[in-house]
Amino acid sequence: MKLDAKTQQKVNDWWREHGDKMYKPLWGAIRLSSANTREHNLRVCEICCTLLEYGIPFATEARLSTGVRPDIVAPTHVLPIIEVLWSESKQDFLDKKSDKYPHSLQKKWILHDAKDEYVEKMIF
Repeated sequence: MKLDAKTQQKVNDWWREHGDKMYKPLWGAIRLSSANTREHNLRVCEICCTLLEYGIPFATEARLSTGVRPDIVAPTHVLPIIEVLWSESKQDFLDKKSDKYPHSLQKKWILHDAKDEYVEKMIF
């Protein structure tokens, strides 16, 4: 994914602040986890295709400095974290996973329920 200099700087700054320096993400490419369900992975792909169409840089399965791996990070998006929920509810995420995110990223996420029909405006 080719980015203009200003956008690339924002992505780099965000990654320096939040990312695990030992695991450089591949921006604009989709990485899937075999630990997730097929439905979950397909929804990640749908969301990433939408982000690509809008020219929004993203990385999947990128490891943050706290060790957590959000489904999708999109540093220049409305909210930089997109979590796709399939086998868990929004409340499950809040109770079990949200505290693993850095304080600076608390509540800066979109929780997307993959059981719902995909409507692209749900990620904006």
